[in-house]
Amino acid sequence: MKQRIFSTALLNRFKGFFTRNIGLKIVAFIFAILLWAYVLVALNPVRSKSINDVPITLEGYTDLLSRNLILVNSDFGLADVEVNATITNHAELDNSRVNCRASLSTISAAGTYRLPLSVTVQSNLGTVASVNPRTVTVEVDNLVVKTVPVKLQTVGTLPEGYEVVGESMANTLTIEGAARYIEPTVRAVATVDLTGRTSNVEESVDVTFFDKDDNEVTVVTRSKNTPNVTVRLTLSAYKRVSVQQAVSLADDAYLSLTSEVSPASVVIYGSSDILATIDTVSTQSLVLPAETGVTSQELSLYLPEGVTLKRGQSSTVTLTAVVKEKTGERTLEVPLTYTHLNEDLMIADGAPTHVTVLVAGPLRQLEQLTADQLTVYVDLTGYAPGTWELIPVVQGPGVNTFPNLTLALREPRVQVTLVSPEAGSPTAAPAEGGPDSSGSPTAQTPDPTQP
Repeated sequence: MKQRIFSTALLNRFKGFFTRNIGLKIVAFIFAILLWAYVLVALNPVRSKSINDVPITLEGYTDLLSRNLILVNSDFGLADVEVNATITNHAELDNSRVNCRASLSTISAAGTYRLPLSVTVQSNLGTVASVNPRTVTVEVDNLVVKTVPVKLQTVGTLPEGYEVVGESMANTLTIEGAARYIEPTVRAVATVDLTGRTSNVEESVDVTFFDKDDNEVTVVTRSKNTPNVTVRLTLSAYKRVSVQQAVSLADDAYLSLTSEVSPASVVIYGSSDILATIDTVSTQSLVLPAETGVTSQELSLYLPEGVTLKRGQSSTVTLTAVVKEKTGERTLEVPLTYTHLNEDLMIADGAPTHVTVLVAGPLRQLEQLTADQLTVYVDLTGYAPGTWELIPVVQGPGVNTFPNLTLALREPRVQVTLVSPEAGSPTAAPAEGGPDSSGSPTAQTPDPTQP
């Protein structure tokens, strides 16, 4: 019994020595590290490591192009590779250290091919144990070249007062690529958005391709880049301004000028600052001779510095000028003559001695006409004693002297009272055979409006 108790106590003392002694634990830990280092350095065992997402690449693409062939697909996916490598190399192994390739050297015609993958590990960091997938599928087509027409298409709206005044772009584009994409293509369009633009455009614009049915075609080219063209557009501010005539008469004292130009306005281009100061453009100066009539003539436009006319717009305008005599009116006081008064009658006091004649017509003739060249008379033939409203007759110097003048009386009628010398006063009743009670003479009276 005593012996069993002694053995248990001894065992507990040993157990406590190993579990509670910190120094011993430290020594054990250091010994474990040294042992592991020995295993890594001295033994360095080989272990397998999985490398995922290794890019699959192709070699021999240049040789494929030399055979007038081209790859249709460009994304070949990723591979998972199992690599056997020593423990010390595992840390350096990743998908950048593994090359996964397929060779195009065996392809000599268009078609679909399954190519085996060749996998290597860089810097001898390990050996390939397996790869998944083991092959890659590629599509190969004939390499063709085609030239298609290109048109420029603009979308969007320029700001108010701006316009495209010139454009430059190649009208054809040569494309090279897979036959399945290139051969159906019949035309291309380069689209430029003009929204908000106020300055010139010079940029490379990707083009869109279409087949004969106007369906959009996706084109895979040899360079794998989207074909583009360089577009140059010249933008300018513009303004419509009126045309101001610089036309006058050699003598405008007696002549008047009315004229118009066609077109009456033109569109000019320039910077917005310059255009803001311009409202009109002028024609060349022209002095017309002092001759009446209608004339038509081409006149050149004078443009302010810094502006130009719209392309295709003529630099001349057509002037139509009409020259006429200036007209006016004047009044002349002319003595009134009474003729064919019955010798048994007399004109009572208060009868008009002068009348006012209104003369209208060309100023040149108006200034030459004088009162003594006019005659105004009242024919009293057949009138009996009484008071009468009579129409004076105006006579001028004749149509040959003043062909364009018109004469008229300010008061078209005059009141005349005829009396017998014996009676000394007027009588209301008309003489037999004289005018009726309306005051109009029975004989036809000349028209006083004619000279």
